[in-house]
Amino acid sequence: MSTEQKVQYVLDRFDIQDVITKYSFGQDLHQGTDNRVADVWKDVFTPDAKLEYSAAGSPSPISYPEMIRIMRGDGTKEGNMTGPFTNWQHLVGNPVVTIDGDTAKSRVDLWATHKGKVIKNVPAYSLYVAGAFEDELVRTGKGWRIRMRRLVIHFMDMHHTAPMPIA
Repeated sequence: MSTEQKVQYVLDRFDIQDVITKYSFGQDLHQGTDNRVADVWKDVFTPDAKLEYSAAGSPSPISYPEMIRIMRGDGTKEGNMTGPFTNWQHLVGNPVVTIDGDTAKSRVDLWATHKGKVIKNVPAYSLYVAGAFEDELVRTGKGWRIRMRRLVIHFMDMHHTAPMPIA
């Protein structure tokens, strides 16, 4: 590999890592009823991207706008994140990336926390998810974008929560 090819590989790798991280930012910068996830995700996914989240019970494969509607609701009903949860955070690790010209594959570990809310006098619970994202990416005129994302769940735990006294 020439020096120029090595430099391009490093630049591509950083761009891919940024795209993977922007997915989490899209989720986490827009908490509660703030539903501007698509503002960020348009720079993460190709317009025809498919998400395969059947491991979490979602119909698959679906588009990212459909996933936003499932998670955040459609204005007439709450989504499966905005309904039971008040806040969430999605942390991703360092991805393993394989680049082949204008396509790439990656796998990145995921740790997601979701803070529950009290619903009809049922105590709140928090949901913890350990998993991974397996991505197929493509280089576009606007940079690297995810064309296919598959969610893998290793385990999920739910715990009832109680307010923490602050001294």
